[in-house]
Amino acid sequence: MKDKKTIFEVDKNNEDKKQLFIDAAICSLANHGYKGTTVRQIAKYAGVTPGLLTHYYQGKEVLIAESYKYLATQFLDDFQNKINEGMDNPISALRGFFQNIFAPENLGKRYLRVWLAFWTLTLTEESLRKTHSDIYKEYTKSLENILRSAYIHNEQDPSKKNLRSLAVGILAMLDGLWLECCLDPDALSKNDNLAIIYEFVESTTGLKIKTN
Repeated sequence: MKDKKTIFEVDKNNEDKKQLFIDAAICSLANHGYKGTTVRQIAKYAGVTPGLLTHYYQGKEVLIAESYKYLATQFLDDFQNKINEGMDNPISALRGFFQNIFAPENLGKRYLRVWLAFWTLTLTEESLRKTHSDIYKEYTKSLENILRSAYIHNEQDPSKKNLRSLAVGILAMLDGLWLECCLDPDALSKNDNLAIIYEFVESTTGLKIKTN
């Protein structure tokens, strides 16, 4: 995954023009939102002429759709790698996943502008809607796997649990709380967010997530 410190910055010397334009589109969305992001604005961030950009992408909607696929896949890969690395201690892996979501660098208006633009396009772009659906399924599957491992680690029978329902519920809780934190960063602290998530996950799964 791209370094979180540079996720909204653009390397204008990148020789991979398609990746350069994707990075520039993400940066423009973060700073100007969907309406303020134009082909000219994206080209400005990339340090090229609008004509060169349209040579690679036919319009901003196509480029933004590709940017969504790229960024969402990067986040999914990062999530799956962290989950796979923590399979020997699945409870700790779950805590790490929750803590990462509510890390300060993953919250804020810039992230919100980017994801709002992506979500808006899923309403009209069939290919983007399919990408969103596929990635969501992968998130759900990965969370099901870590929950299964957590139950086995605690010597509980995972077959007696509806793992999919638990995974969907946890993801919905995380999405809603993340959105609220981006809309009002001062409403809850990181510790508040984690306390809410831990309480919810413990009450729904029966697993002990808190360390004390």
